[in-house]
Amino acid sequence: MRRRTGLLALGLLAAPFLATGAQADHAKAPPTRPHEAVSRLDRDIAARKAEVARLRQGVAQQESQSREAATRLQQQDRDIAELKRQLQALKAAPAAGH
Repeated sequence: MRRRTGLLALGLLAAPFLATGAQADHAKAPPTRPHEAVSRLDRDIAARKAEVARLRQGVAQQESQSREAATRLQQQDRDIAELKRQLQALKAAPAAGH
């Protein structure tokens, strides 16, 4: 039981390092030549730009869906108001007829 707890604790402590290990090693590795460092940075920048573009696209899609939902809600509000008006008219009609 103690060994399992110890292994679990070790795993929990090591998890953040393992998750970022590839990035940390990549960032810490000294470039052997300046052009390799520039190439590596260019690849990193390109990857970040692609990620930003993907995130912007996701935000734009969510904003569009939000606008569409707001339009649907406004239409539902108008429909409800019209149905209430019709209901009030129906309720008032029999009272006027008696």
